[in-house]
Amino acid sequence: MPKRKLPRGGTQVALSPELAIAAIGLFSAFADGDSYDDSETYALAEMLVDIDLYENYAEEDFEALGNELASLVSDEGIEAVIGQAISTAREEGLEEVAFAVALVVIAADGEVPEEEQEYVDHLCEALGISAERGNEIIDELFPDDEEVDEEE
Repeated sequence: MPKRKLPRGGTQVALSPELAIAAIGLFSAFADGDSYDDSETYALAEMLVDIDLYENYAEEDFEALGNELASLVSDEGIEAVIGQAISTAREEGLEEVAFAVALVVIAADGEVPEEEQEYVDHLCEALGISAERGNEIIDELFPDDEEVDEEE
């Protein structure tokens, strides 16, 4: 399966911030060109429940969100949905939240091959996050073992 690339514009689909963040996270699971696995699904679910946007969500709300996302992708196409998800994240000031969710999903399987690193770079740019800030977010989420040891 070919690796996923970020869309370059397209149809505008109205997305809530909650749907936008979930869409970016789910799309990121496919960044390596493979289908998503249990570790990525678990990472996405764990990230979403820890975000304030979803604080009042119950299990059935997450199921409805997933169904709505699947329906939108079926009706509008993945490119339109992801393009609008990125736009919504930027409009709502959720760029860094979306980027962090994507990073955790991508790293969930314990490896970040070259195609996923390229996706991370493109996503960072698409979200309007500087490369420097993107690296800071990566360092915050995944501190080096040395830094962890020094804090203990």
